[in-house]
Amino acid sequence: MNIYGQKLSREEIRKLTSHPQQTIGCELFESLDGDMLGQRILRIRNGEIEIEVLVDRGFDIGRVLYRGISTQWVSPAGFRHPHSFTPSAIEPDGWGWLRSWQGGFLSTIGIHHVGGPITHPNRHLHPAITAERRFTGGFISLSPTTIEKIDVDWQKELITVQASVRQAAAFAEHLVMTRTLTMKIGEAEFHLKDSVRNDGYIEEPVQVLYHINLGWPFLAPGTKLKTSCTEMLGCIDSAKGKDPSVMPNPTPKDVEQVWDWNAPSGKQYAELTNENTAGRGKMSMRLEWDGNELPHFMQWRNACEALYVQGLEPATTGLNGRAADNSHAGPAPDIQPGKSREFNLDFKFSGEV
Repeated sequence: MNIYGQKLSREEIRKLTSHPQQTIGCELFESLDGDMLGQRILRIRNGEIEIEVLVDRGFDIGRVLYRGISTQWVSPAGFRHPHSFTPSAIEPDGWGWLRSWQGGFLSTIGIHHVGGPITHPNRHLHPAITAERRFTGGFISLSPTTIEKIDVDWQKELITVQASVRQAAAFAEHLVMTRTLTMKIGEAEFHLKDSVRNDGYIEEPVQVLYHINLGWPFLAPGTKLKTSCTEMLGCIDSAKGKDPSVMPNPTPKDVEQVWDWNAPSGKQYAELTNENTAGRGKMSMRLEWDGNELPHFMQWRNACEALYVQGLEPATTGLNGRAADNSHAGPAPDIQPGKSREFNLDFKFSGEV
């Protein structure tokens, strides 16, 4: 296997180390202070990349380091336990979600709604509940998960972790998401698979947007984006006339830009490349997904000073919302009781840094 830039057998590694945790491993720990008080974190190391999974935030990914270089953007709110702030109680329109949003490498938006806050006619069996409120960002990234598997298999050279989370209420949706992360020991890549099951009694919409947030030192002025998605479905006004392929310099009071690209059927990709990451050389991150599962590629960018970020966002739903979806796949379908939908992402890192 390739590990720390060397091709070594398991026996050769055994001779050089006293315990497997010297090179790889999975460690579960809990924060004891500040806004992250009580937050469980699962740290995974495979010899090339290090991942921190936020167990109490929908099994989202807080940090990813490739050969010691941080790739993620962290919002002004910072990493925090979701119970440290209850946005809906203070800002009922749902925008309070941003006060608890840490950014991080991956935030899952959904799984019942993507977009701004809306009021939807209630379809559930309660005469006094006439409407459903669906909030910005959704609930899943604010929800604690139950860990189902942590496995380091030296024979298969494979690390697997899995957890599930439930989004449910009486007279509302009842959805269960199971997330599985797998990575080969010594390889600079990992796979994410989500399975969303409808455990309720009526059909339910499933909408999801994978909010992947890249920041400095990996993201810097001149970092270039290449993507297989070439058909633009729309953009917000601030993005008109801007070049989406090159990250600009930090600018005071820059306004965020968003582009919505059609992701055709089959394998799609988006790849960011920095030719001189942290002064150490060329580094790339490539994201791959299936356009049949996630027919939109949303690109979010902000070059504002102190808000310097690039977001790569495969999604079921675009700028126009579910009802007016204009991708090749049309509006995201409902799932029937007892049925599931799957979503898959591959993350691949490369470079001589």
